[in-house]
Amino acid sequence: MTNSPDLTSWTVSLDLWGTLIVHGDRAAVMDWRVAEFTRILDAFGHARPITQIRHAVTAADRLALHQQRHGGVQPTAGELLAGILEPLAVTATTEMLSVLEVVHTHASLRGCPRPIDGTQDALRALIGTGARLVLTSNTLSTSPQVHRQLLDDLELSPFFADMLFSGELGIAKPRPEVFATVAERAHTTPDRVIHVGDDWLTDVRGALDAGCRAVHYRPTGRPARPGVPTIAALNQLVDAVSATSQPAGVLSSSEPR
Repeated sequence: MTNSPDLTSWTVSLDLWGTLIVHGDRAAVMDWRVAEFTRILDAFGHARPITQIRHAVTAADRLALHQQRHGGVQPTAGELLAGILEPLAVTATTEMLSVLEVVHTHASLRGCPRPIDGTQDALRALIGTGARLVLTSNTLSTSPQVHRQLLDDLELSPFFADMLFSGELGIAKPRPEVFATVAERAHTTPDRVIHVGDDWLTDVRGALDAGCRAVHYRPTGRPARPGVPTIAALNQLVDAVSATSQPAGVLSSSEPR
């Protein structure tokens, strides 16, 4: 586009993981987390085989993610840790839980998360349209506080007028209340919110069911789903958001016709 569209009356909500940043080395994250859990349990007199601990961590993560994606359930850090320790038959002291929580909430940093190519340019271009930018992110093991520090370190925080984390809201996408909160805090209505994300269930369907509009980010190159503007790269974001702000029937320039 040669001229920026005027989106001053719109709020653009953006997902974080998989949309603006990537996790990095997930295997390194899991290996470090399991090794640290093993070391801490041993230090507090609850030695368990590392394979047993890995299984407990993996199973708890999988269950928490499923409940979050399909029901918008947001567990606390204590509940997440309990889901790991209970199958291991470990009763933790307050001191032990505090040590485990530090590992639990900071583990994702071991993967060296980084912005997806074009993230800053895309956000800068969106700012240029006059839209209000909001970060709307589900969280699990990584706490909202760690998220904010990570965003500061990646120099992404200044782009956002507001940041919403499920760990602070107590509920998660795809719950409609999350998107209603985006609109409420922007002093607007859901129909003036465009949410952008890579997850069809939590981002796209969640936003649409809440009365917002949506753009689906699909960098894999797989075919777009009908009826929703889709982009394969962040340099298409302003065009897609602009098209989505138009009356129904106007397609994104990047969407198959």
